[in-house]
Amino acid sequence: MAIEYTYYSAADLTTEALRSQVAAVLGGTVTEDGTVVRDGLQTTAYHADPGDEAVAPGLFGFRHRITVRFRFSAVHREFEEHNTALMASVVIGLAGADGVLLFNGEEAVIQVTGGAVIFNAEWDDWAENPETAPLLTQFPSRVLPQPLL
Repeated sequence: MAIEYTYYSAADLTTEALRSQVAAVLGGTVTEDGTVVRDGLQTTAYHADPGDEAVAPGLFGFRHRITVRFRFSAVHREFEEHNTALMASVVIGLAGADGVLLFNGEEAVIQVTGGAVIFNAEWDDWAENPETAPLLTQFPSRVLPQPLL
């Protein structure tokens, strides 16, 4: 079973600009259908059309403008720690606007509010991953609101 994270943000980027930024951070390739791929990870990134906004961002207090969905391979787990760090880097790179990174569509693991990136203190994966653990010294962590749980 694949692992999936979804990042919703109020960043006002076009789909093309967003895909380009995600591909640059991930070191990935944009395929013909717009998916950004790298070993062990497929990412879709797009600007939400008016009327197609998700409900979750409003529960976190911001307007939904962009979505980045990270789908980790269940077959190539050897890339998971590195890809998780790259995913966090994508979120940090989009921190100019409010946003939230959700695990499996419901658990907030990173929240961006007022330009501050906040890691969920109750999400042990950040500290256990040697590539993301250093981020906990650079950014605050606290218990995040979980309006979807």
